[in-house]
Amino acid sequence: MMYSKSIETMNGKKILEKKEWHYYIDEEGSHITVSVPIGKPAPGFDVMYTLNESEKETYLQIGLKALEERIEDMKMNFSNYEMNSWR
Repeated sequence: MMYSKSIETMNGKKILEKKEWHYYIDEEGSHITVSVPIGKPAPGFDVMYTLNESEKETYLQIGLKALEERIEDMKMNFSNYEMNSWR
């Protein structure tokens, strides 16, 4: 499935939304995190960002539209965010 807006469980986190290889939005406790996979620089990374309370409320009210600019910024300015290596 390429796009999902269902709640799944993964490592104790609820996946709220995902579009494979574009973004993943998950919830753990009271925190919502956006993860954007990038292939470069090698070996590839997941760029991570935890929403602040204002962003979280807006996302919960209007959905993905609230995060489109953030996701694009994460792709372009990945070095400004937490990065987890695929290795």
